[in-house]
Amino acid sequence: MILVTGASEGIGLACARALLERTSFSVLITGRSQAKLDRAHAAVPDSRRDRLGTMRCDQSRSSDLSALIGRLEHGEPLDGAVLTVGANPTYEQGPRRIHALDRATIESTIRTNCTHALLLSAAVLDRLRHRRGGSLVWIGSRASIVGLPGSALYSATKSFLSGLARAAHNEYARHGVRVHVVHPGIVRTPRTAAVADEFAARHGLTVADPSDVAEQVVDLLLTQGPARVEVCL
Repeated sequence: MILVTGASEGIGLACARALLERTSFSVLITGRSQAKLDRAHAAVPDSRRDRLGTMRCDQSRSSDLSALIGRLEHGEPLDGAVLTVGANPTYEQGPRRIHALDRATIESTIRTNCTHALLLSAAVLDRLRHRRGGSLVWIGSRASIVGLPGSALYSATKSFLSGLARAAHNEYARHGVRVHVVHPGIVRTPRTAAVADEFAARHGLTVADPSDVAEQVVDLLLTQGPARVEVCL
């Protein structure tokens, strides 16, 4: 089984669709909205739908995360994971300079993007360590490299994944586990649709489609060669 978090839409859903098309694995997708998960499940071709499972999981909630980890520990064997969840308060609050960030926003974003991401990663890595193989891909962001003004909190928490990935590689490569953190640029998703094109035009950038990112992520997930730990797309 391959776990794909944050996959009711956007990059996560595109990764799940690519995995169902290109492999024979069963795929478990998670998301905050059961209605969106149900729509994602219904949109999969009939011939692949029986390999797609859904689980409502809000990664900001400790109880939801514990339930997901419990399912991994007691469910079918885990072959790999794509962890896409990353809260970005900029979408709800607009750009905010560092001095304008409030404590509640800082703590909730770090809890989702760092603390809970680490707890879930630990559970995944433990499963892969025991089976002596498999791959874990985190979805980072180029914002962590450029330090996007107005999104310092998001940029910082995505940087957390880079250090985590490098350390995980050093700890688990000898167990046959491959880890990768992928840093996409601007991707057109339901969450970014309202701002992606204007931002790209202002900075002379291009906007990627989720399916393009997904194909490259799945290539990494399925590779049997040496791990490319940190990849910019």
